[in-house]
Amino acid sequence: MKTMGLRIKQQSASAMKIATFLEGHPNVTRCVYPGLASFPQKELADRQHRNGLHGGMLWFDVKGDPIKLMDNIKRPWTLCENLGATESIITACAVMTHANMLKEDRLKVGIVDGFIRISVGIEDPDDLIRSLDDALNML
Repeated sequence: MKTMGLRIKQQSASAMKIATFLEGHPNVTRCVYPGLASFPQKELADRQHRNGLHGGMLWFDVKGDPIKLMDNIKRPWTLCENLGATESIITACAVMTHANMLKEDRLKVGIVDGFIRISVGIEDPDDLIRSLDDALNML
């Protein structure tokens, strides 16, 4: 708990930088993060999230094979189904956390094949972006 405030500030700043990068990447069709101007409920997020700290969770849809993205993503990213750690975690939900769902049921709740969820940790955001860019460019 002693470092929680510092972690939230770092994770929020890094998530915003990563979301901004993803929103402009040609292999990303959509990026959703409460700090982005394109977020559908941006005004509400700004009212409810203190000091513009929108946290470290975001998601995006990729063009191409999400498994290929997972195969090519490098450190500092960690592949797992956990959330909220100090390590940055990336998950291809359709083939990991929601793999046991029927595709039609998964699509009804908005989890398309290219749905990628990120939990941003406290690593250098430029290192995280560089790794994401390299993996996205291989799609």
